[in-house]
Amino acid sequence: MATLHHPVPAHPPPTPRFPAPASRPGRVAGRRAGRGTAVGRAVAAPPPADELGRDLALPVGAAATAVAVTVLLVTGEAAHLAFALVAFALLTVAVAAAARPRLVPAVVLVSWLFFDGFVVQRRAELGWQQTDRLSLWVLAGAGLAGAGCAAAVRAVRSRRGGAG
Repeated sequence: MATLHHPVPAHPPPTPRFPAPASRPGRVAGRRAGRGTAVGRAVAAPPPADELGRDLALPVGAAATAVAVTVLLVTGEAAHLAFALVAFALLTVAVAAAARPRLVPAVVLVSWLFFDGFVVQRRAELGWQQTDRLSLWVLAGAGLAGAGCAAAVRAVRSRRGGAG
């Protein structure tokens, strides 16, 4: 009986141009959750849930802002600008605290665009009267407050982690 032989390549396979992504030491493919043996390739650890939440804060905040506008318009509370501005400021604080610091200006801008376009102007138009400028400043302050509180919490956590 004849046997089949596979040809042996004359040269080694090409090396990749880019190095493999860095990962935590000790993590090797195939060893996660006791599955099989190691092949020798490092596997990048998935991002922690906190990092994923910080990345998704802006789109989730935009959706929450759209829902808040809808609720205010349906219930008739949009006529009370002070109440609506407080609601938007609290929402901006919450989303800015959850977002990455570099995304806070975008959080404030999205919040102000929804507030000014649908609550103040009512027809998805933007204005630049005194009410519009005041609401922009209030929401910017709310965004800075949320980002500042989140930064303080992260600093306290890192200090506890380093000391303990």
